Amino acid sequence: MQPTMTALHESYVWQVNEAVAEDRMDLVQELTEQYVEEALRLILATA
Repeated sequence: MQPTMTALHESYVWQVNEAVAEDRMDLVQELTEQYVEEALRLILATA
């Protein structure tokens, strides 16, 4: 699970940084919510 979670995290960090650079705080919020949902899905799938 660790490599998958790391890849997920890195992907979202990149996307959030891009959204911040574009002053898209609405997108930052959306990405944050998506990240939490996807991370939970991965955690529950491996539990």
